[in-house]
Amino acid sequence: MDDVIITSPSFKDHLDHLTQVFTLLRDAGLTLNKEKCHFARDKLKYLGLIISKEGIETDNKKIRAITEMKPPKNNREVSKFLGMTGWYQKFIPRYADICEPLYQLKKKGAKFNWSGEAQDSFDQIKRTLTEAPILQLPNFSEQFNLFTDASGVGIGAVLQQNQNLLLSRLEPLIKQNGIIRLPKENV
Repeated sequence: MDDVIITSPSFKDHLDHLTQVFTLLRDAGLTLNKEKCHFARDKLKYLGLIISKEGIETDNKKIRAITEMKPPKNNREVSKFLGMTGWYQKFIPRYADICEPLYQLKKKGAKFNWSGEAQDSFDQIKRTLTEAPILQLPNFSEQFNLFTDASGVGIGAVLQQNQNLLLSRLEPLIKQNGIIRLPKENV
């Protein structure tokens, strides 16, 4: 088992939560590797993100790897770029709209042609990632606001609470035989 993350509102609660988890692990016959354990951390890196009491933000080292990428020379490199940036799309409003020229390059049977529009898309995604907001953690005792929008190429939503961005998501739509749907990997 990997990556057990325990969050608590106070240090005292955290000690209680740790005791409960340790008891459950012991009762299940599971052990921990003490060299891999970290306790009472204010901030942690997890899956390319930094999680803290302020919220969830991008890891500068991971973003630097993206911003230093050269323009793709083939469809496989476009897929690699979209895979790397897609993980961070919650930080990029209108991600699918911005990436539309890149998605066009990935269409089955499409010939690779790196256009000015594709370059603009590539540059805008990289630039936006360097200015990514900190996504706030939700306060379940307060009201949530959900804003939605759709166009011919995508459907999106923004979840906010007291003007703080909690999540931004925009998915591309695929039109096939007159039916509009989300790509299978995004459902």
